[in-house]
Amino acid sequence: MEKKELVKVIEKAKKNDQDAFKILYDEFVKNVYFTAWDHFHNEHTAKDIVQDVFIRVHKKLDTLESPEAFGTWIKRITINMCYDYDKKKKHMIDLGEDITVDDFEDLNQKTAKEILDNKEIVDTVYESIQSLTTPLRTVGLLRYYDELSVSEIAYVLQIPVGTVNSRLNSLRSKLKVKLERQGISVNSLQGFALSPLLLHTVYMSVAESVNVPTAQIAKAVGAGSVATIGTKFALGTGTKIAIASVVSVAGIVGITLFNQDTPSPSIAPPPIEKEVVQVESAKIQDIVYPTAWTNKTITLQVQTTNDVYDKILVNGNESLEIAANGSYVVSLEYQGKQIDERVIEIQNFDMHSPVIENYTIQGTNYVIRLFDEQSMVNFSSLRYYEDGIQKPKDIQIDTVNQSIILDCDYGVTAVLYVADHTGNELKITLHDKVE
Repeated sequence: MEKKELVKVIEKAKKNDQDAFKILYDEFVKNVYFTAWDHFHNEHTAKDIVQDVFIRVHKKLDTLESPEAFGTWIKRITINMCYDYDKKKKHMIDLGEDITVDDFEDLNQKTAKEILDNKEIVDTVYESIQSLTTPLRTVGLLRYYDELSVSEIAYVLQIPVGTVNSRLNSLRSKLKVKLERQGISVNSLQGFALSPLLLHTVYMSVAESVNVPTAQIAKAVGAGSVATIGTKFALGTGTKIAIASVVSVAGIVGITLFNQDTPSPSIAPPPIEKEVVQVESAKIQDIVYPTAWTNKTITLQVQTTNDVYDKILVNGNESLEIAANGSYVVSLEYQGKQIDERVIEIQNFDMHSPVIENYTIQGTNYVIRLFDEQSMVNFSSLRYYEDGIQKPKDIQIDTVNQSIILDCDYGVTAVLYVADHTGNELKITLHDKVE
């Protein structure tokens, strides 16, 4: 729908024109339904969310100041509704059988277009996306299915633009690894590229295969009656969906979404909505933590713009202590909703001591080659003991080959200690073998 036409339809819908509202429903229901289905992979939950979203749209439509932004506005409502369902534990997720690709040798000579048309590859890419975390899946949907700009995604999710870019980069890098493990990469498939075109094709292909509910308008009959939108879903026998209603008050026409296979609900007064006081929510300014190599737990110091937040979470947990390398999502929560987020990469944990890569023994002469892949060998940490007593020892150090060279006399049991720069220590025992 062109923007000018959309604005006209919205203005009519704001005046309780049910035909105009049906046009909006028909135009956007597929997008709303697929967004919910992509989030939960459960058709009944997706249908419930469709109902709740369009009830919310009808109630709040007169608050929309820029009708031309209706698309991103309803997308934001849909995403928030999905998050609300997550919190309420009202959904059941069934991802179905795993889709794998066992053999791609016959595709080595195919063109890029043939790859885009290959349903098996498309399905595998989509299933790999679905195995990612919810924040990454959500930005993927908004970017490659809805084709929103980064700034529009930031508006929908109410997160900084930098966070959107970080999540998109993380999505592509993690997806690349997952596909390579299944044999899908530029090396195995000529013409393959993890491009925006491929990802858009994947989403559109899956969206086309999803059955979307349709809507019918039931005209109001008689003065004061409630106009209704009936959404007929193909539900199993005995299956019912949640019904919500908003009735007319003081001449304002209400709307009820219901399943035509079930009795219409009794009319109830609308809930009283409290006025929301707008406050400037806190933002993350900086996250400070030690960057030197360590083998001890570190605590993140999160600096915020103000104190208007309830919790600081790290990967969803309230503890700010980190004890392993990896990606960490630091977020602020206020009144049950996430208000800001930043992703950090921690790569300065070294929990392993050096290892012996190889060694040679000729008589009493020992040549020991060491290896440490993280903080590296600290040769200045060398300590030498004979019979439990520390003694000075002439030890040659070959930093180029990461080796130490020393003599240990027959009949002597010696212990050599060497650590990496983090302080992880390796104990090496030297003694001659008695035949």
